[in-house]
Amino acid sequence: MNEHRAPVTQLPRQSTLGLIHAPELHAALTGRSGVLTTLLGMSAFLNILMLSGAIFMLLVYDEVLPSRSVPSLIGLVILLVIAFAFQSAIEHLRNQLTVHCGAIFEKSLNSRVFDIMQASKLRGLERRDTPQPSRDLDQLGKFLSSPGPMAIFDLPWVFLFLAILFAFHFMLGLVSLAGAAILVILTIITDRMTIAHIETSTRRGAERAAYMESCSRNADVLHALGMKQHALAGWNRLSEAYLGTNADIAVRLSAMRTFSKSFRMLLQSLILACGAWLVIHDEASGGIIIASTILASRALAPIEVAIGQWRGFISARQAWNRLAECLNMHDSAAVRTKLPIPSRELEVQGLVAIAPGSQFVLFRDVSFRLSAGDTLAIVGASGSGKSSLASSLVGVIPPARGSVRLDGATLDQWESDIIGTHLGYLPQDIELFDGTVAQNIARFNPDATSEEVVEAAKDAGVHDLIISFPEGYDTLLGGYGRNLSAGQRQRIALARALFRKPFLIVLDEPNSNLDAVGDFALNHAIATARARGAIVIIVAHRPSALAEIGKLLWLDQGVVRAFGNKDEILPKLAAGPAPVKTSQLSSAANA
Repeated sequence: MNEHRAPVTQLPRQSTLGLIHAPELHAALTGRSGVLTTLLGMSAFLNILMLSGAIFMLLVYDEVLPSRSVPSLIGLVILLVIAFAFQSAIEHLRNQLTVHCGAIFEKSLNSRVFDIMQASKLRGLERRDTPQPSRDLDQLGKFLSSPGPMAIFDLPWVFLFLAILFAFHFMLGLVSLAGAAILVILTIITDRMTIAHIETSTRRGAERAAYMESCSRNADVLHALGMKQHALAGWNRLSEAYLGTNADIAVRLSAMRTFSKSFRMLLQSLILACGAWLVIHDEASGGIIIASTILASRALAPIEVAIGQWRGFISARQAWNRLAECLNMHDSAAVRTKLPIPSRELEVQGLVAIAPGSQFVLFRDVSFRLSAGDTLAIVGASGSGKSSLASSLVGVIPPARGSVRLDGATLDQWESDIIGTHLGYLPQDIELFDGTVAQNIARFNPDATSEEVVEAAKDAGVHDLIISFPEGYDTLLGGYGRNLSAGQRQRIALARALFRKPFLIVLDEPNSNLDAVGDFALNHAIATARARGAIVIIVAHRPSALAEIGKLLWLDQGVVRAFGNKDEILPKLAAGPAPVKTSQLSSAANA
């Protein structure tokens, strides 16, 4: 028996910056070591070039003016122009490279994030108030492309400028160091004052976006039932909380930015006054006054930029931690050995399923075996676990205990995209994707041929319906296929389930929206699939779906009450709760 146990959860390790350790994130960030090395080299060269302004002023005041040498002045100006030209070019290239790094980072994790989102949905781990991993990845990508990371690259060079100021005079270095310390303290205070508010803003923004998505998806219900005003009240309430939090953050950050800017300007004046005091006492030259002012401004600039970008830094740190937790929770899928195409049997052994994200048991100890060409209907009262069992048979709900095996191999021994090509699944809630009818039937496989698409449509008995559309198979469907009727969506989804003749076909309420023509087409599709050796399983409430069915599985309150040939099970249904009237089932059996 195949037991599935959750892995032991370990406490995430955090760095001194409060970042959760995630090997995949670190690999994505440092995977292109050449890019990071280039950025470091550019930052070093750029900060050294930024000394040119201070050196120029120092030489002009201390050498050119006393000597009144015009050639020296012209030579210095030419060197300054060259230095600033190189500085401008290098800074532009560095900015372009940071944008490139952000794109590389996002691209390297896009596939993993997509897989995580799909797995979280299937396991019921997603939460409405938690931003999706895709938005966290976008947040990190935008931050890496912003000026914030460049301020971090420039921070170590603050010590170079301070060292030069100390070389000019101890007092100049001390005043500049005190100013830098005050700005660092201000940065820490900014972090403490905004981190909780930014996290709240992120959560409320996610709630607001989820609410709007829900309202948009159910716009017809809101209109028909007169619920628009109530929905608007909920939207206004969420918006007020979200915008209020953002306003509070903006006020706090604005106050910090304003203070840091004013303090830096004050510090420049203090450096100038300190230099003047030293000149008066013959401890420094006039050139040192101007040069030290420039150097002090340059030394404090990265800290001021960091304060200005602090909201982005906090948001990126929180996004990193959320994404790191997701990556640590979901292991990368291992490459699996390719197994033969299933073609013999389906075996379900002691299957138990639990509702995703909860401990509620959907059904327990379900066991049965079907061979190629068998057809089975799962019947039972509403809430007995029929749809959950159908989802488990195709791997949507993983087994808590027991197993589902095709030709002896459990479903998780295949990669999902490979085994999926051999499965046909029609869920109870049908949604089609933005695209053409042909693309939806072909499961958006770019290698699908027109012949395969038409063949699947004919197997589902929907070919004549499709060619009656304005553009036939090339008719574009809106979001969720809303421009089609429920019955039309169901028949096209049936063709999608039959695409490329899968071995195991599971249909959940396949005739819930069908008319008599659709019922006939469904039974014809079941008969055709059975004739070619496929296993067909349907969840049925309406008796018209049982005409081509050979076996029944009676599920009652999550427990199998009976399993066997249809003619043997129908009398048992008469003695217990049944999903449909016994007389209707009998007439369907004789059809």
